[in-house]
Amino acid sequence: MRKRARVAQKKGDHHRHELNSNDFISRMPNDILISILSRLPLKEATATSNLSTRWRYLWCQTDGLDFDANEKLDKIATDPKSRIIERPKYINWVNRVTRQHKAPTINSFKISFDLDKTSKGAIDKWVDFAISKRAQKLELDLLENGETLRQPPKNYVLPIKSLNLPKLFHGKETELKFLKSVFLKCVNVSEEAFGKLLTNCLGLQQLSIHGSGDLVNVKINGPNLVLKYFEIVFCFGVKSIEIKDVKLESFSYLGPGITITLNNLPMLHEISIGEGYSGFENNVFGQISCCISHLQILTLDIYSPEENIKSLSFPELPKLKQLILKVGAWDDDSLLEFTSLAKACPNLRRFVMQLIWMSPAKRRRKVRHAAKHPHQHLEVVEIVGYYGRTSDLELAVYFIDNAIALQKIMIDPRYQILERTPIGNEQLKKEKAARNCAKKQVQPITPHGVELVIL
Repeated sequence: MRKRARVAQKKGDHHRHELNSNDFISRMPNDILISILSRLPLKEATATSNLSTRWRYLWCQTDGLDFDANEKLDKIATDPKSRIIERPKYINWVNRVTRQHKAPTINSFKISFDLDKTSKGAIDKWVDFAISKRAQKLELDLLENGETLRQPPKNYVLPIKSLNLPKLFHGKETELKFLKSVFLKCVNVSEEAFGKLLTNCLGLQQLSIHGSGDLVNVKINGPNLVLKYFEIVFCFGVKSIEIKDVKLESFSYLGPGITITLNNLPMLHEISIGEGYSGFENNVFGQISCCISHLQILTLDIYSPEENIKSLSFPELPKLKQLILKVGAWDDDSLLEFTSLAKACPNLRRFVMQLIWMSPAKRRRKVRHAAKHPHQHLEVVEIVGYYGRTSDLELAVYFIDNAIALQKIMIDPRYQILERTPIGNEQLKKEKAARNCAKKQVQPITPHGVELVIL
């Protein structure tokens, strides 16, 4: 019996050897396997170390480190007390991975967790690690609760020493010109640190800052800068932004009304802006007047739909192809006033109305029709946050009646969540009801040949 068992074991070993010899993935060279692992979520990539001795350290050569912890963040959102337990776990995880990582360089390094200035020692080391690895993309998303920003005095502060030149790592001098993209959320950036980001990171193309409390006067200028994308969101200490003489292609600002000066920006074709309560009270179009003639994409955040808009006149935007309006959905306020903005864009191809549910209400009234205005080039209309109000339907009817080249209508009834909160049954019921309303209201009036998509 023991002899037969040994023979059977040898046959099994031979069979496993044959399976391994036919394992296409295992025959691949290491650089290809590392490339594959670099495309997996970090936890899945590290789990491959258990496959065999050959796989044990392959993940240590991956070219991107994304410390994603969405499940834990969802848990913290529902149970804030769990933050006390989850923070040390997250910090230990990042420390363990950064100690074991062996690749000389990485493309990207991302931290995404609820961390503040109490974790300064660990985060400082992670920033230095990313710079020592010559990361092209650095993201510190130290959010507190989804889109909710914490009070700035509690934020982690970006260390100026990490941005000074020259940098020495392991006896070798490292420049910062390799850094191309920086995203900072709930990170305080001083004006000195901001200046060093621009002057020392000579390859910086993208810079995004959310919720910094230290910036006051933001200045970007100089033909030597290669910055293409700049975003500043909810940095409530900022009083002014001045951008001139650069090849900037995209600019975004969201926050209180401030002084914005744009000058000599011939490459600027995309702007996203939202100032103050209504979104229009700070002369938005006067602030962006230098680029109106060549602007192609415009996004406006407007929290109070009817406030001021009736009395406004809009300049013609001759080259605008995409107009995206993010609007608060109050009661059953009319949305037809916003068609005047679309009328100011003779070459508009895509119109998006993104409704953020504030206090929407359905009322029984007749559908109103705006004055006829043919949109010769408009091909796609999207209404996000469709609730089933008469005002929602009025907007759809307007574009069905006036968009001559219309090819597609997209209706997305999903609630536009502003914070990381679990989706409840009540919300799902509202979304289902809104979806049914969209089918009942828009489907019968959609012209033949126009695609209707209801998500």
